[in-house]
Amino acid sequence: MSRKSTRRNKTFIKSYTCGGDIMAFALRSRCIAMLSFVLVSSIVGGSMPAKADEESNPPFETEVIVRTVNQFKNTADVHNFIQLSTSYGVDVISMNVKQDEDDEVPSGSVFYQSDIAPIAQGYENFDALQAVITAAHAAGIKVHAWIPQFHDQQAFLAHDEWQMQALVNGVQTPFTGSNGNEYFVNPIHHEVQQYERSIIQEVIENYAVDGVVLDWIRFDNYNMDVSDYTVAKYQAQFGYSPLSIDFDTDSPQREQWNEWRTEQIGQYVGDIREDISESSNPDVQLGVYILPPEFTEVGQNVAKFKDDIDFVAPMAYFDDWEFNSDWVYSTSYGILKDTSDRISGSDVEIVATLDNDWTDDQYQEIYKGIRENYPGVKRLSFFAYGAWPADELANIKERETWPTPGWTPPVEQDYPAQLPAGWKARNIGSMPGNVTYNSSNKQYTLSSSSTDIWGNGDQLNYIYQSVSGNAEIIVKVQSTSRLDGWAKAGIMIRESLGHNSKHADMMLTPENGATFQYRAETAGNMVDHTAAASAPRWLKLTRSGNTFKGAISTNGNNWQTVGTVQIPMNRKVYIGIALSNPGDDSRNKAVFGNVKITD
Repeated sequence: MSRKSTRRNKTFIKSYTCGGDIMAFALRSRCIAMLSFVLVSSIVGGSMPAKADEESNPPFETEVIVRTVNQFKNTADVHNFIQLSTSYGVDVISMNVKQDEDDEVPSGSVFYQSDIAPIAQGYENFDALQAVITAAHAAGIKVHAWIPQFHDQQAFLAHDEWQMQALVNGVQTPFTGSNGNEYFVNPIHHEVQQYERSIIQEVIENYAVDGVVLDWIRFDNYNMDVSDYTVAKYQAQFGYSPLSIDFDTDSPQREQWNEWRTEQIGQYVGDIREDISESSNPDVQLGVYILPPEFTEVGQNVAKFKDDIDFVAPMAYFDDWEFNSDWVYSTSYGILKDTSDRISGSDVEIVATLDNDWTDDQYQEIYKGIRENYPGVKRLSFFAYGAWPADELANIKERETWPTPGWTPPVEQDYPAQLPAGWKARNIGSMPGNVTYNSSNKQYTLSSSSTDIWGNGDQLNYIYQSVSGNAEIIVKVQSTSRLDGWAKAGIMIRESLGHNSKHADMMLTPENGATFQYRAETAGNMVDHTAAASAPRWLKLTRSGNTFKGAISTNGNNWQTVGTVQIPMNRKVYIGIALSNPGDDSRNKAVFGNVKITD
């Protein structure tokens, strides 16, 4: 399963499918898990032991997503994994039947005896799919064939005319991803569709799978596919060439283009449903792994094919996309809310796909939210990039009835710090961060990991004071070190210390200039205005009534306004120094000096 990561208005692709669209996102989360112990110093509360007389919740069903190339190399591997799955209550194995990524073997290689697709090296004499089906069914475990679609190096290299074409600097260019090592075929080309469908048909006709799960069923951005084939097809319908569209700017033409592409994907899923219905195994379930709704540029919308599938598995990796944990289960926004809305009126089941390395309190919170807000979710799905460790399966088993009776969510509070009088320190969003103050040069050194100030809620290290009415803060960002390119070091005024508070800020990033950002509504989206700048740089943030203005300076005297906004905000607010950092280098730091607050 491939994952996408968004930061601010920029969109980046990380190659993750379920190992493809699913896989890519699991990598970053591993680093976060190693930091989780630090949270103890900044939060209180947490898991409470269950009382004997309190009833536990019914267990969630468990699905594990397995990359065949890592897990099943021979019959002994299969038997060992089925034993583990039986011991830890696995209900469904979603097995990689067609390679998702271009790592151990090329994407598009298959792990069964195919007459259509190239068999993966090392599997010529080992039918991994049949071996898993035989052993799993004997143990009462269902097997779903996870079949990535349009991320397919084997087909890409074999057929030039099938290659996904992107418009790059006005030129039609074969798309190979940001790293030059991604291979997409054109989802719209009829021969591509016939080929990918034939693989699904071959699996269904020859193997007793219980379900088929589609993945990589999307484009990668607005500027594709623009092959001659697709251009001609689009122009015949709409009377103009998609090559004339400015894909970098929202417009009616780009919206029409994206809607058309999304319809093509929807029709393709409908064709697969028809293939299954006409097969010798028409009761096979059909599902799709989907990216979050925020990624409109990929042309994937479950509403377009909800009548053709049995289940949908939204990838709810909140931390990978730098959302807060309630984005998973909230009834006002987030991935389950959006998915639920889009499948409304259908019988489609939601299978929430979660990371397997969050903190216990995050699992307690998310399981509680799912049970209370989305009681129709009965099965949870988990992905491992490599072979599944036994302890991770054991942890999933232990959590299946969570939240435990008596659990209460952790409560954020200020963390201890040696600061000048009137200053306090808090990790908003409960991710690790620290501050030291040097009284000799009056400089503050902040650190922060796995955090961001964006979206509907924030995670940041905040050094603050409370003030009332008009106020101004000036600071000099002296230096930044070992921070992510999208880290934000600067100053902020917040209405509250809640993660989704209204606020305005003036920030400096290590690689992407200065940014004046704001959230005008509680839990609303954020907006930014940018300017070229780098450390060292002076920053100023001013409140006058409900007018907030951010500015930058090279000398602290001559100021360049970056942005101004009107935000109705309480008279009492919290003003201070802020640092967010999506990276996880424990040695990260930002140094602030010449701090001055006027109220």
